[in-house]
Amino acid sequence: MMKKIITNLLIPAVALLLVTSCDDNYPITYDDSNIIVGMSSATLSVKENATGSFTVYLGGVTGTEATDVSLQISVDGIDDPAIEGTDYNLSSKSLNVPVGVASVTVNPIDNDVFTGNKQFRVSIASNSKNYPMAVQQSILVTIVDDEHPLKNWIGTYTVAAVSYGSPGAWDEEWTVTTSAVASDITKLSIVGIAGSATPVIATLDKENLTIEMISPTYLGPIYGYDNGSVYYATDELLAVASGYVTAGMLTAAEAFTITGTIAEDGTILIDRMCITLDDYVYIWDCFNTTWTK
Repeated sequence: MMKKIITNLLIPAVALLLVTSCDDNYPITYDDSNIIVGMSSATLSVKENATGSFTVYLGGVTGTEATDVSLQISVDGIDDPAIEGTDYNLSSKSLNVPVGVASVTVNPIDNDVFTGNKQFRVSIASNSKNYPMAVQQSILVTIVDDEHPLKNWIGTYTVAAVSYGSPGAWDEEWTVTTSAVASDITKLSIVGIAGSATPVIATLDKENLTIEMISPTYLGPIYGYDNGSVYYATDELLAVASGYVTAGMLTAAEAFTITGTIAEDGTILIDRMCITLDDYVYIWDCFNTTWTK
C-alpha cells in the first residue's frame, strides 16, 4: 500500500564562522593570509512597521587592519523601487569594519497607505584598504507593506490536517507560509500544503470571508514523489479517501472549487482537500484542515 511511504563559497572558513557565530564582536579568523570584504547575505525583508539589519564582513587573520567601507544604493531594474528618505532610511552608508562584521540598520518609514512591497539594493562601493571583494557584495532589501488588505492572513501557519482515510492515525501537520501577490491584492501565494515547496495561489474574499483554490492545484514534488496536486474532494473521492482512483473521477472533481472560510483573526478552515500523486492516479489522503498562526 502506497499510503505514507516516503521514498561558490570563496572562502569556506569565513562563511562557516559567519554562520556559527552570533556575536558581532567575535572576530572572523582563519589559518590563511587571505583577506576579503563582502556582504553576509543576499536578501533582507523588513516589515514597514519594524526595523531590520544587514552586515558587512571583513575576513582576515587576527590583527588584520580594519577598513572603512562605503555603501551605495541602487534601484536599477527594480519594478517597485523604495525611495530613500520616503520609504526608509539607513543608519549609515559609511562604516568601519574590523575583522568580523559591522551592522547597518534599515529603518522603514511607516504610513497608512497600501502601496505594495518595495525594494532597493545596497552594494559595497569601496573599502579604504582596497581589500579583495567577495562575490557577494550587495544585498536586495524588501520593505514589506503592512497595510495589505489581506494582512490578517499573511504569515506562517500551523495546519492541522485531519485525515479522511484514517482519522487520528493518518492526521498530518503542515507548516504553511502565505504571502502577498504583487499583481493582485485579492490573492495570496501559499507554500507548504502537504509539505510542498511549490507556491500555489488562493483567492480571498474579505466581504464574504471565503478562500478559494482551483481544482486541481499543482503542488509539485510531495511525500517523496515527483508530482502531486490538491483536488476538491467529491463524495466519490471521499469514498476512496486513500487509494487508486480513475482519471474520470479526478476529471469530475475539476468541476468544483476548493473553498474554505477565513476569520478576521487570521484563522483559515478548508475542508475536502484531496492530495493526489499524479503519476499514479492515486489519492494520498483527503483532509479537513484548520490553519492557525
